[in-house]
Parts: sequence; structure tokens; C-alpha cells
Amino acid sequence: MLLLASGLAPARPPLRQLAPAPADAKARVLLAMRGGEARMSAAQAFGLYAPAMGVLTSNALYFSALPAVLAARKSGDLGPFNPLPSTIMIHSVFGWLCYGLAVSNPWIVASNLPGAGAVLATFAVMLPLMGNSHPALSACQLTFVGGAMATLCLWTGLVFAQVSAAARATLVGYFASAIFVVLAASPLSTIRTVLSTRDSASIYTPLTLAQCANTLLWTVYGVAAAKDVFVYGPNGIGLCLGLVQLLLKLVFPTRKR
Repeated sequence: MLLLASGLAPARPPLRQLAPAPADAKARVLLAMRGGEARMSAAQAFGLYAPAMGVLTSNALYFSALPAVLAARKSGDLGPFNPLPSTIMIHSVFGWLCYGLAVSNPWIVASNLPGAGAVLATFAVMLPLMGNSHPALSACQLTFVGGAMATLCLWTGLVFAQVSAAARATLVGYFASAIFVVLAASPLSTIRTVLSTRDSASIYTPLTLAQCANTLLWTVYGVAAAKDVFVYGPNGIGLCLGLVQLLLKLVFPTRKR
């Protein structure tokens, strides 16, 4: 999928690039990758290597909670695991998939398509473990149904309003960005518990690390190469929120149980 994305990646900003990039631009990048005479500019390098690594970190983010819920299924208890981020992640991955398809950006599609299966599997395994007494059950159910209806209403409006391709991409970009910022902030939904107990067990470490790495790479790509506010904007905010989570993990380490 990385090779497919690198061969199809646009050389210009996604919102302005709805047609394939010039063949000579792709040829220069491929020649530089193979050690030819052409040299990559800094923007070309960021435009290739940052999203290529971002494909890996994005999917690492989406897969990060799956091992925890599979382990919880064996024990029959979620423990301190916070299920809300995994629920929001479903809408985030589908929002970014829609945006990537709307702007024909293969890097964004490749960064979310495998993760879609992971987040759905995580939610399917996690929901029965919550039972009827989990304090986050109602929030997760409301988030799942509300997010699905918001997505359906958005696309219904876009189709019947007959908006242009550029306007459609812009609106989907706003939608995906908003959901991603909510996702990046969702691990902090237990911050009151973290501060009162001085224990950050409810902030899942693999998710926090994946969020920081992922948002850093996509921020670099969005600023240096894609020049797309819908890429660097939400990811820059997500990076800041991820660093706050990391700080809490360092200040209030998880207690051994």
C-alpha cells in the first residue's frame, strides 16, 4: 500500500490537485529515490518520507487499542481502559477516508483504510465487555450513533445540494478535522480521575505515543509539502493534546496493580 501511495501521491496541495500530477514531477521523485542524478528538494523529501511514515503511524494509532481489548476479553474486564477514544476513532477514520477520497490523496487513504478494520474490530470486542454498568457505556453508545448520523446527514446534504467537488472536499475536511480534534482530546476525558488519584492508568500509553508520533509526521507533511490546512491544522492541535497526555503520564505514573 505504501508503494501504491507513493506512486499516486499528488505533488501539489490536495484541495488544488484534483487531476493527476505531471508525469515529469513523479519521474524526478522516483529518479531521486533510486539514486539517479535528480536531487530531491526539502519539500519533495517531506512530501514523500513524512506521509510514508505517517501511513505507518496512523495505522499504529488505529491498531493501538486492539491488543488491550483482546487481552480484556480473556479476563472479562476492561479495567481502567478508557473506551471513549476507541469509539470516536471509528468516526475519525471514516471522516479521513472520505476526505482522502474527495481530494484524491492516496497517502490519506492508505493511512486510514487498514485502520478502519482495526477500529471496528476494537469496538466490536469492547462493547460486550462494558456490560450494563460501565460508566462510559451511555457516552460510547451516544457517540457511535450520533457520529454515524452526522456523517450520513453530511453526505445527504452534499449530494442533494449539488455542491462543487472543491466545496465538497472543504466541508468534508472541516468535518474530519473536527472529529480528529475531539479524538485527540478524548483520552483527557478522565483527567479529573487522573488528578484526583494521581494515577494515569486510564490514559492508554500506546495510544498516546502513537498519537504524538502520528500527528508530528502529518503536521510536518501538511506544512512543508501538502500545504493543506486540513492536514496540519488538526494534527498540530492533536500533537499538543498528545504532549499533554504524555506529560500526565510522566507526572502521574500508572500504579502497579
